[in-house]
Amino acid sequence: MLQDRCRRQWELLGIRDPEALKRHIKAVFETHDHQEKVLIDLYRMVLPDWERIKTIKGYPEAGNGLWQYICRNFQEFDRRKHPDCLPGGAWMNWGFSINRNLSEWEVSFENCSLIYKS
Repeated sequence: MLQDRCRRQWELLGIRDPEALKRHIKAVFETHDHQEKVLIDLYRMVLPDWERIKTIKGYPEAGNGLWQYICRNFQEFDRRKHPDCLPGGAWMNWGFSINRNLSEWEVSFENCSLIYKS
């Protein structure tokens, strides 16, 4: 189940609470210069089988706190690195969906399915 794999991935990454999650996300933004690389690392954070995935149908869903935190970081990132684009636009177009029924820092895969490479 995707939820369990994500949970195990977070444990391996040392993400055990919202503050550790924030630190991890902040480090992703500090590591890259391009939006695509940031998005990929955020997806890798929740989908540990990233290299084996051919297609994602739907989007992982994030609780309001997590979604807003990532969006604000994307906006700041874009203002610094991509001043000619809409700040946060890549996240709004290709990032996780927001689900206000989840807890603030929760991720769900209820409306997301994966097709793996052969």
